[in-house]
Amino acid sequence: MHKTEILVIEDEAQIRKLLQINLESNGYQVKQAPTGEEGIITAANHPPELII
Repeated sequence: MHKTEILVIEDEAQIRKLLQINLESNGYQVKQAPTGEEGIITAANHPPELII
């Protein structure tokens, strides 16, 4: 089964981790980026279904 992929872009590590835990517990696959620049690169290379 394909999990919906979500990219979380957030500079605060604790917030990224909280979002990851909550989203993964609800069946989503989560990628993280600590900066906008890294988020753009990640999204361009592997487009997610949703970006937060």
